Amino acid sequence: MADVSEKMAIAVRHHQAGRLDQAEHSYRSLLESAPDDPAVLHSLGVLAHQRRENDLAVELLEKAIAINQNVPQFHNNLGIALKALGKFEEAVTACEKAVALEPGYAQAFKNLGNALLSCGKSEKAVQAYRKVIALKPGCAEAYNDLAIVLAKQGNYDEAMANSARAIEIKPDYAHPYNTMASTCHMRGEFDKAIENCRKALQLKPDCPEAHNNLGMTLLLKGQFEQGWAEYAWRRLAGDVDHVNRLENPGWDGCCFKGKTLLIHCEQGMGDNIQFVRYLPMVKQRGGTVVFTAGSPLADLLRTVDGIDIILEAASDRLRNMKFDYCVSVLDLPGIFGTTAETIPAKVPYIFAEPEKVRFWRSKVDGDKFKVGIAWAGSQVHDNDRNRSCLLRDFLPLSGIEGVAVYGLQKGPATRQIEELAGDITVTNFGEQFKDFTDTAAAVENMDLIISVDTAVLHLAGAMGKPAWGLLPFVPDWRWMLDRADSPWYPTIRLFRQSQWGDWADVFGRVAGQLQQLIHRRVSTD
Repeated sequence: MADVSEKMAIAVRHHQAGRLDQAEHSYRSLLESAPDDPAVLHSLGVLAHQRRENDLAVELLEKAIAINQNVPQFHNNLGIALKALGKFEEAVTACEKAVALEPGYAQAFKNLGNALLSCGKSEKAVQAYRKVIALKPGCAEAYNDLAIVLAKQGNYDEAMANSARAIEIKPDYAHPYNTMASTCHMRGEFDKAIENCRKALQLKPDCPEAHNNLGMTLLLKGQFEQGWAEYAWRRLAGDVDHVNRLENPGWDGCCFKGKTLLIHCEQGMGDNIQFVRYLPMVKQRGGTVVFTAGSPLADLLRTVDGIDIILEAASDRLRNMKFDYCVSVLDLPGIFGTTAETIPAKVPYIFAEPEKVRFWRSKVDGDKFKVGIAWAGSQVHDNDRNRSCLLRDFLPLSGIEGVAVYGLQKGPATRQIEELAGDITVTNFGEQFKDFTDTAAAVENMDLIISVDTAVLHLAGAMGKPAWGLLPFVPDWRWMLDRADSPWYPTIRLFRQSQWGDWADVFGRVAGQLQQLIHRRVSTD
């Protein structure tokens, strides 16, 4: 027994020192004589998570729990691994088991809060973080965690107070300054946001979250040169998917004639629609251009200039393909040194399929002015509570004579149509869309698109269709500040909230402008 204990102690020392190979060798040596030792299985599971081998981590941790269900650390670490796999509800269950076994387990409450936040259960996450503070009132990290979720809820004053408390406890802690920066950005206090990002970077020069936040604020203010450089840190901040995850060298804009370049899709559908405009410029510098896209976009983008091969992001063909360089589509503006004056804004660069255009034309009223609307984006978007509105907000448009309103909306927000039956007449096409080729064909049949900041708005702009964009008080960086036009999309006109959350004023202006447009159309006819 003493020999086993000493071997375990050696393995733990290797593990704590970061010597993972030696630690694994020692743990597996112990398993040879005791294959059902839950402590060793647990340690191997933690090690697998540290190597980002989370499927293996879950397997090992579940084996440990099957042998001994009463160790809270086993459940806590299982929750961490499950969250890393995106299994957020299961992560919540595991962390709840940990705190049930040990009600004073502050770290498990912290992980529970993280998992709840990933599930969109922000109020329960707040409760979990407050529990951490009650258990460890001197824990600066807990105050910062609480500040982050409070800011996402729009409780900016309390978020700032908790960030300040974290700094008071731990003055050299960079992350609360970054949280303050995010909160100031959401408030529309952009200079203060930049100031707090720089304070965070003074304390931690390699803090990717602070660089990323600084980049987005600079881009919003139109300071593109430094903004692109800072925004490149987003891949280390964990904010994006499919960004240069492969081992091939990243592309820096060099000539690649005779070679193959893989361009990753990134973030939301609208992001990829916006930035495929760079593909012809990329193609001029080299050989074969391969572009990855999510399945809803793949068919739409097949005819974009500059793409030789388009592959779905999860396809076997992509996994087996050999290429020389790779890059993210959102890195292209920085690579090409884009400024507000040099944005490649020639539209259209995306086109609808003629056969589908004819199909959707048969579904519309040819005599009326056809307005396509979208009122909600993806619910998983971090800022969806601000950028999306309600169908009810469109009511001022419903009584304008000569206008036919068509919904281009998909997802849970379509339920609002039934709730407003009798108040607004909307023929919703969105629920019939199989992918973005259908969306594009419907858009082509509209006289005007009116949409919040979602993929429909980007698609209309990329197709060169007249569109009115409805923006929150603090918009996404690509729409910049204090302008009614967009240098990215010449056919888009922007209507911005003048006060935080005030859609009524926006739609009052939109309704007035639409009435004038219809009046001019009637007068011309």
